[in-house]
Amino acid sequence: MWTRRLLGGGSAVLASALLVKEEKTPAWRVEYPTLVVDNNVKLSRKIINEHDQTNLGLRLYQYQTCPYCCKLRAFLDYYGFSYEVVEVNPVTRTQLKFSPDYKKVPVITSSTTDRPLVESSLIISVLKTYLTRSQRNLQECLNFYPSLESVNPENGKPVTTYPNKFFVMVEEEQGKCCVAKAREEREWREWVDDHFIHLISPNVYRTWAEALETFQYFDRVGEWDRNFPAWERYLAVYVGAAAMFGISKRLKKRHQIDDERAAMKTACETWLAAIGPNRKFLGGDLPNLADLALYGAINSFVGCRAFEEMRKETRIGDWYDAVHQKVIQKAGSPLIAAKSKAIAAQSN
Repeated sequence: MWTRRLLGGGSAVLASALLVKEEKTPAWRVEYPTLVVDNNVKLSRKIINEHDQTNLGLRLYQYQTCPYCCKLRAFLDYYGFSYEVVEVNPVTRTQLKFSPDYKKVPVITSSTTDRPLVESSLIISVLKTYLTRSQRNLQECLNFYPSLESVNPENGKPVTTYPNKFFVMVEEEQGKCCVAKAREEREWREWVDDHFIHLISPNVYRTWAEALETFQYFDRVGEWDRNFPAWERYLAVYVGAAAMFGISKRLKKRHQIDDERAAMKTACETWLAAIGPNRKFLGGDLPNLADLALYGAINSFVGCRAFEEMRKETRIGDWYDAVHQKVIQKAGSPLIAAKSKAIAAQSN
């Protein structure tokens, strides 16, 4: 049994949670499960775009406010993918039982691939490659990204990396201008992952009060009251807040952050300087993957004190709002429409 909601003006919480606040066409909607349980795991919601005829059967396992999950959802919503969402309990993680060797989020499964897709930047590159390669299926695109096995010298544990995870595998040879733009996009996507995201935890878990406030915000936007039993919900809020309060201090030391607010402000100003005065987005007139990555990362703490301070002290809010409008409008949807058309042509 499903409850169907067409996306209208909506509440601020719904907007932050779904990244698709103002929608006027019924072709794009969200359905909420009431009694549906799939393999003993409850679906949180289904994002449905009737113009997405790729039939990928995507299911996203996530924490609603994880920055890596947020940037992946920003990508999915901007391009107009249909997908299901499973909210993972951040303490018990029972929803990831199907993946015994990988317990991080996000994880995406597809009915068309033989293994789950992991790592947000890798997933984004694979799916963007899929959209741009009209004759390739998702499994073929996934094969473009081989893994590299190594050992972490600090703890001796095995490590799996994907050396080309920031590359979009285009079909045709590009000119110098396109190559330069692609390089810039990759560099800033990497900056979001390797620098900006590491500033978030020290800022949103700065004090115990802020840590608890942040997890109570997570509780609201993640709709934990609907997705988890009461005991799991309170365990996640209080144990999670306590754990992240401690972890944030270690992260601050590891990444040599002296003043977390000053570091966040500098990062915002660095990003705006990279865009410069003559571009609306790093991608020009439309957001590129780096814009969507930073937008998604910011969306993970958009309801917290840290972002409100950044709005007041920098111009990052203007850029964020502009990207948000493009996500609402699903400005990248022509690509998924073209891919759907190509699939239909192949089947005829």
